Amino acid sequence: MARVARFSDQLVSSYEVAGLWTREYPVDYWEANARKYPHRNALVFGSDRFTWLQAVEAVHKLAAGLVKSGFRKDDIIALHAPNSATLLLLRLAAEKAGVISLLVPPAFSRLEVERISQQLSLAGAVVCADDRGRDVASGYVSGARQPSFALFSIGNSKVEGSHPVAAWLEREWSAGEIEEALHGRSFGPYEYSAIITTSGTTGAPRFVEHTACARSCSGRVYIERLKLGPDDVIVGTTSIFAGNCDLLLYHAAPQAGARAVLMDHFDPGTACRIIEAERATVAIFVPTLLHRLLEYKGLGDHDLSSLRMVTSFGAILVPEKAAEVERALGVKVIQGYGASDYGALASTGIEDPEHVRRTGVGRPLTGTEVRICDESGVELPTGAFGRIHARGPHCVGGFVGDALATEQAWHSGFYPMGDVGRIDDDGYLWLAGRARELVIRGGQNIVPAEVEDVILTHPDVAEAAVLGTPDAEMGERVCVVIVPRSGAQLTLEALTDFLKHRGLARFKHPEQLLSVSSMPLNPAATKIDKQALREQLLRR
Repeated sequence: MARVARFSDQLVSSYEVAGLWTREYPVDYWEANARKYPHRNALVFGSDRFTWLQAVEAVHKLAAGLVKSGFRKDDIIALHAPNSATLLLLRLAAEKAGVISLLVPPAFSRLEVERISQQLSLAGAVVCADDRGRDVASGYVSGARQPSFALFSIGNSKVEGSHPVAAWLEREWSAGEIEEALHGRSFGPYEYSAIITTSGTTGAPRFVEHTACARSCSGRVYIERLKLGPDDVIVGTTSIFAGNCDLLLYHAAPQAGARAVLMDHFDPGTACRIIEAERATVAIFVPTLLHRLLEYKGLGDHDLSSLRMVTSFGAILVPEKAAEVERALGVKVIQGYGASDYGALASTGIEDPEHVRRTGVGRPLTGTEVRICDESGVELPTGAFGRIHARGPHCVGGFVGDALATEQAWHSGFYPMGDVGRIDDDGYLWLAGRARELVIRGGQNIVPAEVEDVILTHPDVAEAAVLGTPDAEMGERVCVVIVPRSGAQLTLEALTDFLKHRGLARFKHPEQLLSVSSMPLNPAATKIDKQALREQLLRR
């Protein structure tokens, strides 16, 4: 039984009575849509196109395949592959079969999956049938703790020792076989059906109980705030396991009856062609990908008039970039805020004022309680900046197999987000950056996001990341890493002069500048990996 220990009976009952939590899982919404809209397109990936009915038939075959392959209720299977229709359907199938999905970022390497295999007792793993898939497959196999560990692959070629998932789809299953295989396999109410990792690329991974009740609750708020419905077509440009893509495509879209369109890797031209061909109404991005889209010289050659909004998550899109996106695409930018080990916390909406959409993360999601506290945990008055703490129905579970870490994280009853922010008189949440990313130069606190916002207004800068580097005299000095716009070159002196004219305080000016061709991203490809940048700077 995949019970979430942190969810007391009283907590569950209060959310259920308030209508915030329901007992359905995403696969239940897909099955409901198969009855309601059997012949409407539900899922598109390249040339693969599924109606709601075809998708559910595929899910049932995949679920029966998992059961017939020996997976027991509450076994854990690692899903580790780039986006594809099969990957999404397989996650739904695992849900139907009562098998817990470990959602592994596609960028994780052999080293990371070996650590995962050593910490979690995996019953199997699904990898992509390519060179990268073969490499990580060896990591899963070498670290496997279960003698019966089984390896599966998605794709046309073969990973040595693996079983092709396609065989389950190609097999002729009778209705009786599927019914018998899946009888009694469903998850119970409010159990966790998925696990996500929170470690990034360094250190031992931690695992979070990813609960459908909380994520679907967040999905319903997004449906309301973004006015989503069956006529919407949502394009995911990032991994379907990552943050807002997971929330919108996996948890919100089936509740709204909207079509999901997947990309397996991002390039601006392909994204524009897909949006144009599918007449997409919503596109999910992260700031880095929006920067690259704005740099795309062929942007004006595509008819993107069907788009009514783009969502940006993982990091705050600076206001000037948000305005540029809205002008270039004729859309509204929607931003949100949350964390892997918490869930979704706040979002803007389609009807929010322009300055809120472009510069903030909106209001806390329905039912969420937010406290802004000082370093001692004392709550601060409205409008004051401090550490963000939150709780509510959008919180996922605790840490898998680590009751102590769960207790420590939730000991006050509120989860500490690790970010600095404030709540204004209208109830909007405003962020000032990660508390641990503050640069302390000569005793003065510098918020990287504030400096980045100004640097990104420079016409020669496409991307920027500000961080502190150790210094014997000042403690830390401010460094900026930039990706210049095509053909541009920028010196530290020229940047300093620009910042002086923009009115940025002198002590906040970068004292080092490094130009790179591209920024390293975290494994989920949702934000700049500042730890990797810091290590790169220290090596230099």
